[in-house]
Amino acid sequence: MSIKSETLAAQRQTGGLVVAACSALLTLAAGAAWLTFGQGLIATGGAVVLTVGLAVLSRQTGESAVARMAQGVGLMAQVSLLVAICNGHLWQIDMHMAYFAALAVLAIFADWPVILVAAATVALHHLTLSFLLPALVFNGGGGIGRVLVHAVILVAEAATLIWTAVSSVRMLDSLEDARVASERATEAVVAAEAEKREVFAQEERRSGERRQHEIEAKAQMAAMVDQIAHALNRLAAGDLTCRISTPFTDEFETIREDFNQAMEKLGRTMNGVVGQAQDIRHGADEMSQAADDLSMRTERQAASLNQTSTALQEVTITVRSTAETAQQAARLVTDAREEADRSGVVVTDAIHAVGGIEQSAHKISQIIGVIDEIAFQTNLLALNAGVEAARAGDAGRGFAVVAMEVRALAQRSADAAKEIKALIAESATQVEQGVDLVGRTGKALSGIVEKVVQVADLVGRIAATAQEQAAGLNQVTAAVREMDDVTQQNAAMVEETTAASHRLTREAEALSQIVSQFAVDGAAPVTSAAPRPRRAAAAARPRPTTDARALQARVAETWDEF
Repeated sequence: MSIKSETLAAQRQTGGLVVAACSALLTLAAGAAWLTFGQGLIATGGAVVLTVGLAVLSRQTGESAVARMAQGVGLMAQVSLLVAICNGHLWQIDMHMAYFAALAVLAIFADWPVILVAAATVALHHLTLSFLLPALVFNGGGGIGRVLVHAVILVAEAATLIWTAVSSVRMLDSLEDARVASERATEAVVAAEAEKREVFAQEERRSGERRQHEIEAKAQMAAMVDQIAHALNRLAAGDLTCRISTPFTDEFETIREDFNQAMEKLGRTMNGVVGQAQDIRHGADEMSQAADDLSMRTERQAASLNQTSTALQEVTITVRSTAETAQQAARLVTDAREEADRSGVVVTDAIHAVGGIEQSAHKISQIIGVIDEIAFQTNLLALNAGVEAARAGDAGRGFAVVAMEVRALAQRSADAAKEIKALIAESATQVEQGVDLVGRTGKALSGIVEKVVQVADLVGRIAATAQEQAAGLNQVTAAVREMDDVTQQNAAMVEETTAASHRLTREAEALSQIVSQFAVDGAAPVTSAAPRPRRAAAAARPRPTTDARALQARVAETWDEF
């Protein structure tokens, strides 16, 4: 029996046992479903019978194709019984996956007719029962659509398994062909050994001549090996100027020429590498110094912007406070203007009242004049009455006394009228002075009102200007704060760039150290580069001295001037 037949028989015999074991598992699942759902006792008994039958058939699966097909059909029948036991439950649909698992198990036979017969069994089962007893196949009823979906999946898996089985058989065929070819090769080797022994006998006769040639060749080979070893030792030491000058034999001369050409090309390449390494090192050094300068300038700029931002915030707060104070002053000036207007009205009323008093004083003076004239006339009449009483003698004494009293009364009235007139004159003078003072007070209050109006306008303008300045400073503060954030980000990026440039410098230095191990023609020795001095422009650049207090003082002076 060939290797192929032995291998297939053993695999198919093992496959029979595997199928019997799967059948037993399906029987256990059927029993569990029967106990769980309380139905399908007959189907469970059928599953037990099929398990026994498949176990019997497992002894013949190694040689009998019919036994293998019977096992495939029986395994599919057991799955169908399990699906029927789960009738009316959600697990019925899940049990359909057992069909595909069972088909996969049948692939162990590597026999495509078994897979085809099993797939046909499933298809026949679905087509028949989907129309006759759909509840035994699908939960919720069957239909041509569900049958077609299952059919497509079944055909896809069956086709894949059939292709796998055919490929396995082909692989075994290839192994069988390889075994046959190996046997033929063994026979050819035996024949070749015979020919080799014959050739060896002939070679023994010519061994004397070859030994002499071998001795000479070994001497030449030893000399070449020594030269090559010496050149390689110099190359290992880093000397790229080594060359093999002694010519070799004709068959090995190309090796010497190739070695010399390779060393010459390697020397030129290393010269270029040395030059590039020095350029990279110098460039990296300049980049590192430039990055350091940029980092320092960025740090100083960030510090200055931070101080400027702080100062602008303080100035903004001061200007905002000033604007609020100016608004309060504007309100106070407005109140003062209103009070001044009311005072002007009061002064005007006072002027009118004093004018009325002056007019009343003039009228009183006129009345006093009339009283003075009446007193004069009374005095004159009393005098006349006294004269007449004197003429009358004793009869006129009483009348004379009355006349004297009337005369005395008239005299006192005249004296009183004079005193009142003098007082009224003095009051008129004082009233005139008061009128003048009130008039000047009114003019002064008018001037004060005008000045207050001007001051109110100026304070209003100052308040509006302060508000505009506060708004502008807020915008400037926001811009400076944004510049500060951007500068901080730039500073972080510059720090990263500086670190990268320093790392590049170290790598360039390491490359220079590595390259310095080689000696090349016409190349100066590579040494470590000393730190180059900072550029004068960067070293002489003055550091910013403006701080927040100086900026705030200048802003305060500008505000005072304003």
